[in-house]
Amino acid sequence: MADVKDILGVPRAPAGGEERKPEQKAKPERMKRPEGMSREAFALLGGSNPVIPSHLLDGLKKKDKLAKPKPSTKGTVIYRLKPFNNQARDDNLQLTHWVKGYKDANGRIRDAQEGDYPFAKYNKKVVLFRYDGEEWLNVISKDNQLASMGWTKEETDYLLDMLEQFDLRFVVVADRYNFSGGPPRTLEDLKDRYYSIARKLLVAREGTDATVLNNPLLRNPYNAQHERTRRQALRTLMTRSNDTEAAENEILEKARVIEDKRKAEHAAAAAAAAAAAAAQKKTQPPPVQPQRAPVPT
Repeated sequence: MADVKDILGVPRAPAGGEERKPEQKAKPERMKRPEGMSREAFALLGGSNPVIPSHLLDGLKKKDKLAKPKPSTKGTVIYRLKPFNNQARDDNLQLTHWVKGYKDANGRIRDAQEGDYPFAKYNKKVVLFRYDGEEWLNVISKDNQLASMGWTKEETDYLLDMLEQFDLRFVVVADRYNFSGGPPRTLEDLKDRYYSIARKLLVAREGTDATVLNNPLLRNPYNAQHERTRRQALRTLMTRSNDTEAAENEILEKARVIEDKRKAEHAAAAAAAAAAAAAQKKTQPPPVQPQRAPVPT
C-alpha cells in the first residue's frame, strides 16, 4: 500500500498512528499600493506588478500637489482688443485683434510684443523686372528681337501689371489675360515676352554680359519654340486612343524581339570566331627557336 501511495504522490501516514497535520501554505506577500496611485487604478492591476518607469516612480513618491507657480515679475496677464495696421498692405486697412499684455502693481499696462505687426514679415514678393521711360526708349524699343514680337508698350505694361499682381504665376495670368484690342496670347508668348525683357534689362543695368553670366536668366534662357514642341508632344501623348497605344506597344515589342535576335546572332558569331581561333592555334606547330652558334674556346 505504501508503494501505491508513493506512486500516486500521497503522503504516508506517520509511524505510531499519529495523524500528521496538513502543512499550511505560505500566503503570498500582498503588494502594497504605491504612493500617488489611486485605489481604482491599483485594483485594475489584478495582483500583477505594475510596470512603472523609474523616473515616474520617483515623481510618485513626492507630494501629489504641485508647488504653486511663482508669481511673474512682469505682472498680471491681461488681454485687450486693440486696432492694428498691417505694414505689408498699402491701403491703410485697420483691423482689431486681442493683444496679450501685463499689468503691474501700479496699474500700468505693457504689451507682451511691441513693434510692427509680426506677420507682416511673411509678405514676400517676387523680384519683377520693370522698365522706366528711358529704358523703354533706349533698350526695349531699339532691340530688333523685341520689336519683332509685335508687342506695344501698353500691352507690355498690362502684362507686367498682371505678373506683379499674381506673383509671376504665368498659368494664372494666361487664364485671365484679356488685353483690349490685342491679339490672343498663349502661355509661351507671355513667358517669352517677359523673360526677353528681363534679360535685356539685366544686361543693360549691369553694363556687360560677363558680370551677369551666372544669372539663371542668361545661363538658362527661356526657349519658347522648344516649350511649344514639348507641350504639343505631351498633348499628343495624352490624347491618343487605346488602339493607337496598343499598336505602338506591338511595334515596340517587335522591335525588342528583333534587337534580342541580333544580339544573339552577334554573340554566336563571336563565340564561333573565338572557337575557330583556338582550334587554329592548337593545329599550328610551335615556332622553332634559332640555335645559338657555339662559342669558340
